[in-house]
Amino acid sequence: MKKESVPNKTNKKIVKSREWILAGGILAAALLVVLLQLFLSPKGEKAVISIDGTVIMEQPLSEDFQLPIQTLEGYNILEIRDGAAYVIEADCRDQICVEHPGISKKGETIVCLPHKLIVEIQTEKRVGGNK
Repeated sequence: MKKESVPNKTNKKIVKSREWILAGGILAAALLVVLLQLFLSPKGEKAVISIDGTVIMEQPLSEDFQLPIQTLEGYNILEIRDGAAYVIEADCRDQICVEHPGISKKGETIVCLPHKLIVEIQTEKRVGGNK
C-alpha cells in the first residue's frame, strides 16, 4: 500500500516567506536603479527641436523662452522655463505632448507624432576632450 504524503505547514510557511523576501529584493533593486538613474543622469544644457527629422532650432535651457511651432499638420507651443522644456499647447487630438512632464536631463524627449515634432535634451559638445 502506498503511503500518502501529508503537506507540512512549516515548509509552506518557509516557501512563502522566501517568496516575499525575493519579491522585496527585486522591488528594492528596481527602486535603486530608478533612483540612481534619476540622480545621476546629467543635466541637459539645451533643447534641440526638430520637425520631420530636421533640426529647426537649439535653445539653451538656462534661458526662459516660448516658441510657437507651425507645421503642415498643426501647431505646438514650446516653452522653456526654470531649466526644463514643456509643450504647453498643441492642436493634436491625443495631447500626449502637452500632458508630458517637463524634460531637463540628457536624452529625455517629448514627441508629438501627429506633427512630427521632437524636442530632445542634449548637452553641449566639448572640443578637445575638456569637461
